[in-house]
Amino acid sequence: MRATPYFVAVWLLLLAASPLGRAQTGGEATPTQLKQFTIRDRPRGLEWLRCSVGQVWNGYTCIGNARMLTLDEARQAEMLARNELGGGWRLPTVEELGTLICESCKPPKIDSRLYPNTMAAPYWSSSKNRWSIGRYWTLNFYTGHTFGRNAPDMARYVRLVKNLPQRQEAAPPR
Repeated sequence: MRATPYFVAVWLLLLAASPLGRAQTGGEATPTQLKQFTIRDRPRGLEWLRCSVGQVWNGYTCIGNARMLTLDEARQAEMLARNELGGGWRLPTVEELGTLICESCKPPKIDSRLYPNTMAAPYWSSSKNRWSIGRYWTLNFYTGHTFGRNAPDMARYVRLVKNLPQRQEAAPPR
């Protein structure tokens, strides 16, 4: 049995708010896509959760409070999303996050039709900073810029992504 998006969002919110969680822790959208809790970026082969971790998709917008998480807590949110929604939900790379930037948008620098109520603040990526050991890259949706000096114990917002299944090419006729 697959969990509903509402159920998963509630679990992600509870994880972020619980003492256990704290201690351990591209193209135009179609009208159909605008009603769903994910956005598919087929050219890049990605599927994004529309809401930040801690928020709930109600069929029209993201409601509730996005949660700032440490990197360990963000990894727990990844595992919870994989278990409850299925698939390979994960933190995006800093390059993948960068594909969400809307240069012409006022802060937050993201298309608010597709990703409503996104925080105008830094979001975690899975990308390690190769020049600053133990630091990770974030993307700030207030400025649209990246920053690579984030220690894992710092709290940042989280948006999860997964790879779309590879399409099988039809075999040539014999």
